[in-house]
Amino acid sequence: MRKLILHTRIFLTADIICAAGLTALLIFRPVNWTVFAVLILAAGALAASFFHVARKKLKDVKDIIETTVIHIPFAVINAQSAEEKEEAEKIHKNTSIYVSCFGILIGTQVIKFNRDGVKLKAVEIGKNYISFDYGAGADTHNIRLLYSKPGEDELAELVEEFRKVTGVIPVLA
Repeated sequence: MRKLILHTRIFLTADIICAAGLTALLIFRPVNWTVFAVLILAAGALAASFFHVARKKLKDVKDIIETTVIHIPFAVINAQSAEEKEEAEKIHKNTSIYVSCFGILIGTQVIKFNRDGVKLKAVEIGKNYISFDYGAGADTHNIRLLYSKPGEDELAELVEEFRKVTGVIPVLA
């Protein structure tokens, strides 16, 4: 999340610098100022498009985190050596899984559904996993996350939350 906020701010700053540079060019009009103006406009347009993409992704991440239904902390399944354990600890600090009615956030990767034509089609809760089928039309994707089945009360709340928010009734396996 911090990395995404940093990228958004960098692209916004680049846009502001390009606007200031273009303004200075228009005021002072040095020799060959039109060439510089074209270059600054191109850089500004590129930074603006990157800013738009980063801002949209940041909005999606915020929506997922704010409406989290399930939060799964990162877990090391099998680390043999000290190097693998050290690498897993680095990942652990930066990775967490958030499941929401808007999608799934895994570290910095966003899997969106119930937006832009992508619908959540099915949820299956097993003993050691939770599985999501999502997609647009006939194009269906599946993601399966390791998740220990909660107790009866928490499971009933989880099923009700998915039903209420997404309209999908989870299947218990």
